[in-house]
Amino acid sequence: MKQAIQTNSCYQEQIQKPYANYEEQLQAFKKRLNLQEVNTSKEAAFALRVSDFTMRLSRSTGKLLGVKAPRHVNYGRTVRYKAADLMAWLEQSESQEKDAA
Repeated sequence: MKQAIQTNSCYQEQIQKPYANYEEQLQAFKKRLNLQEVNTSKEAAFALRVSDFTMRLSRSTGKLLGVKAPRHVNYGRTVRYKAADLMAWLEQSESQEKDAA
């Protein structure tokens, strides 16, 4: 049980850290993604800095943080996200932020 508490506190510290620019955010994203080709919903949520519930909600609504949700693949009851799809979502959300500003 102690390990779960330590992991959660580490996760909280990473969520609260602001990024100076897009390149720094992209590098941190790649590090969190750990260059895995296929990620679980929890891993994808951690990489995108959202909750697992938000990822599940995005699969039903089709939107994640106001942008079209990243594509996912269902393997029976398991949901997986491809790293390329997560990167594409990050770039899409960044471009929409720039357009809005």
